[in-house]
Amino acid sequence: METTHLRVIILHEFKLGHSVSEATQNIKMVWEVGSANERTCVDGTRSSVLETWTSKRRTVQDDHPKCDDGRLKERVKTDPQGTVREMGKELQASRVTISRHPEAIGKVKKLDKWVPHELTEKRQGFRLEICSSVIIRNENDLFLGRVITSDEKYCARQSEKISAMAG
Repeated sequence: METTHLRVIILHEFKLGHSVSEATQNIKMVWEVGSANERTCVDGTRSSVLETWTSKRRTVQDDHPKCDDGRLKERVKTDPQGTVREMGKELQASRVTISRHPEAIGKVKKLDKWVPHELTEKRQGFRLEICSSVIIRNENDLFLGRVITSDEKYCARQSEKISAMAG
């Protein structure tokens, strides 16, 4: 018997409310003796339950309406300390949808408060300065030169200092 047919039969037995051992006995009585064992029925019920659960979950996720950015923006303005779950209940959308939308309206959550996400000229300049200083530092003092390995008898930095003093 093909496994696809066996899975359908196992699913039918599962929907009838039979246990794994009962399903195995019923399948063996109706079909061949070697057609199913308890392990096959356990795997079959597990996979069929998983498929049923995922298909139900997909339909539940599809039932959630899309989030209106305007309503969300108003909700964040009225209560900037609101949680994603509260907003989801109020706007009748899932919490995942709500958590993705604040970036679309230009807000981020910092310290339990929704604040505008703005990168000012001053902050941009500060970030550029930090990045350039890190690049220059790496060019002047290479990172791999500062690495100390544990299997050497002496550290790389100490050997440089000793050779500089001696020479």
